[in-house]
Amino acid sequence: MKNHSSNENKSPFVTDIKCVLPEWIDYNGHMNVAYYTLVFDEALDDFLDEIGIGESYVKINHNGPYALQANYHYLSELLEGENFRVKIFLVDVSDKCFHAALEIVSEKDYKVAAVCEQITMNVDLIKRKANQYPNWVRAKFDKMISNQEGVQLPKQIGKSLGLRH
Repeated sequence: MKNHSSNENKSPFVTDIKCVLPEWIDYNGHMNVAYYTLVFDEALDDFLDEIGIGESYVKINHNGPYALQANYHYLSELLEGENFRVKIFLVDVSDKCFHAALEIVSEKDYKVAAVCEQITMNVDLIKRKANQYPNWVRAKFDKMISNQEGVQLPKQIGKSLGLRH
């Protein structure tokens, strides 16, 4: 578990600067959609480490995060070598789940390149069933949501999927 006490309970959580790698580029000349998913997933890992429920916690406590649902919005391209960060907002929490909104933001023009909305559930990895978060985790989640007051969530959150006619 990393110790980033200066960022603890900060919302939104912001990753370090990342870079679009050459192997992430598809035949259209921009970052392939599969790598947006990878970027969002790795950002969530960083976030969970920050909270104290990342990989080390999972190995010791046999509780881990399961993605239940995700929705993606691709808003602009990212090109090879482009730097970006990921912002993570908490939308809602329950005893066993959290609803997060993630944005990939280009460091070049600070435009949001993509948004992901995800529901993640805590699972007891021995029983293979949903499990409540420890009280200290729920307290951190609640503090993060409180610290987010007045922060605008991505406008794509909660949008249904469908075609426009």
